[in-house]
Amino acid sequence: MFKFKHVKCYKFTLVMLYAVLMIGAIGCGEYEEEYSPEDIQEDVQEDIQEVFSVNVYSVAFSPDGETLASGSGDLANDANNTVRLWDVSTGTEIQVLTGHTDAVRSVAFSPDGQTLASGSMDGTIRLWDVSTGTEIHVLFDEFRLPIYSVAFSPDGQTLASGIWQGVDLWDVSTGTEKYALYAHDTGYSVAFSPDGETLASGSGNYYGSTNHIFNQIFLWDMSTDRETLEDGLWTDGLWEKWRDWNKGWDNALTGHTGWVSSVAFSPDGETLASGSRDETIRLWDVPTGTEIQVLTGHTSWVLSVAFSPDGQTLASGSWDNTVRLWDVPTGTEIQVLTGHTAVVRSVAFSPDGQTLASGSGDNTVRLWDVSTGTEIRRLFSS
Repeated sequence: MFKFKHVKCYKFTLVMLYAVLMIGAIGCGEYEEEYSPEDIQEDVQEDIQEVFSVNVYSVAFSPDGETLASGSGDLANDANNTVRLWDVSTGTEIQVLTGHTDAVRSVAFSPDGQTLASGSMDGTIRLWDVSTGTEIHVLFDEFRLPIYSVAFSPDGQTLASGIWQGVDLWDVSTGTEKYALYAHDTGYSVAFSPDGETLASGSGNYYGSTNHIFNQIFLWDMSTDRETLEDGLWTDGLWEKWRDWNKGWDNALTGHTGWVSSVAFSPDGETLASGSRDETIRLWDVPTGTEIQVLTGHTSWVLSVAFSPDGQTLASGSWDNTVRLWDVPTGTEIQVLTGHTAVVRSVAFSPDGQTLASGSGDNTVRLWDVSTGTEIRRLFSS
């Protein structure tokens, strides 16, 4: 094992500075973490894979299931940092949406299917009119931090984005930032519950720490009266607002030993699935925060999880180049879908549950028949 010492410093805004002055501390602390040779080797392999290939980082079906969106990135060629819209029935490319200057890590359709959000490592979120391909808004905060994940609330009025050190919430109609939730390390994944009352965010330490305090899942209570938060999270005490918003800061969902790459709610909102760099998938009971099951089978990082519309099947995509289907009630592995020649970064079910889409570092989007596990169609992102 290799040991590294880090100095952990918190990001400050002017509002946060007030809190720092009040407590008379900078907010830095030294801690020691262990990293295995395997962790370091996989980090190097990821960097190499991102540099020398086009990655499809995210896929999402429109609510009517007729259109598929994909977000991709290429460190060697900005022209490949695009959002693409595909006709699901024919596999035809409908539009290429350009504007991002770095990898597009996440795409999401609004509930009415009229707007598409794309989050990028260039520090911006772009909102697009799906019918015309026109850019509606460009969203960014004062720090222009990389965007790892985006998700619409069920009513379509709020967009959540996972960033370094937390989560931002945006007003979709105006494109303005509403709140910033700085409660954990990098927010690699965000997801709203079906009723919109809870937001889940999966975190991880960018440097690969295996310490569980950096690899937690937070559940935010979106039904909280936010009038008290108009002046920011830090006006009434450094920690109190975190506790107000988090359904149990002291009871964050812990257990993963690698960063939490993906979170997804079941259709009934009772179960949360999480995929992690520790090569496991965990199922959680949302009302109690209890871990229900740990699903094992992937041989490398789990980067994406998605529930089928009926909630009975879970799909996962991994660095081991496979897509796996799981029976949710029993935790049994149903099928292993092979064909991708590089990391599978994203999976998504069609609204009717019959088709699964997967995006990969092999520059393809693949459509699979869920019932048989056979590949239906292959789409090339560039």
